[in-house]
Amino acid sequence: MRRQAVIAGCGAALLALAGCGLVHPRDEARSSQAALGQQLSQSAQAAIARQDYAQAQADLEELVVVSPRSAEARHRLGRVFQLQGKLVEAQAAYKRAVELDPEYVEALLGQGEINVQFGRYEDALKRFDDAIEIDPLRSEAHFARGHSLEVLGRPDEAISAYFRTLELDSNHAPTILRIATLQLQRRQPEQALTRIEQVLELTPDDPEALHQRGLAQLALNHPGQAVADLTSASRSLPNRPDVFYHLAQALEADNKTSDAIAAAENALRLAPDFNDARVFTTKLRR
Repeated sequence: MRRQAVIAGCGAALLALAGCGLVHPRDEARSSQAALGQQLSQSAQAAIARQDYAQAQADLEELVVVSPRSAEARHRLGRVFQLQGKLVEAQAAYKRAVELDPEYVEALLGQGEINVQFGRYEDALKRFDDAIEIDPLRSEAHFARGHSLEVLGRPDEAISAYFRTLELDSNHAPTILRIATLQLQRRQPEQALTRIEQVLELTPDDPEALHQRGLAQLALNHPGQAVADLTSASRSLPNRPDVFYHLAQALEADNKTSDAIAAAENALRLAPDFNDARVFTTKLRR
């Protein structure tokens, strides 16, 4: 009877003014909170797009107050911290995102990236393994795992991780280049050269690919081609002493001793403690 009375009275002006069909204050607050959250989210995304990371941080810090149980908001805040080089803050934000949602793959990857930047490769590897266990089809997780394994001195496992990356993303140039680099270290220059050519088809004039191709050409006793590639690489990587050292080796193999000395001296200027370059320079001057 009471329900019928309220329904019947909904057309009356007095009841309409009194709030017939009233929204509960709690629902109104939730609706207002959701609207604010959406506004902050959109503002943060626009700030990120224009690379205004300070504004994005301010928006997202407010968003995590408005939506304290949102793992996504914490992850996005962590990413903005990371873009600003605020690694400790980024680490804390990613950690909180994973606490809120233990299967939040992006936050696990973020934790791994921060650990890499801190040089904690074992911890990074654990985070990447966790991400892969949840989502085994994330190519970037396999690539990051391969990099950590490579740094930890586990090249066989690293190559396996890189090949798994290529199964998921066959044209991922950085992965192909890492495989080629490991093949060069294993004295497999022919295989490495084939892969490097593929990289240069995907990313023409990539200076690191030119550097590695120069090393492959040098290993295959093609000094002229090695000099050409390493000269190009040195122009794009003018602060890399290893590139100038390898260029010096190629020039010496191509019977250009004076140019080789100049390149070796450049390597020493960039890295005065570079002992291999110092020994090589002494040898060339004899």
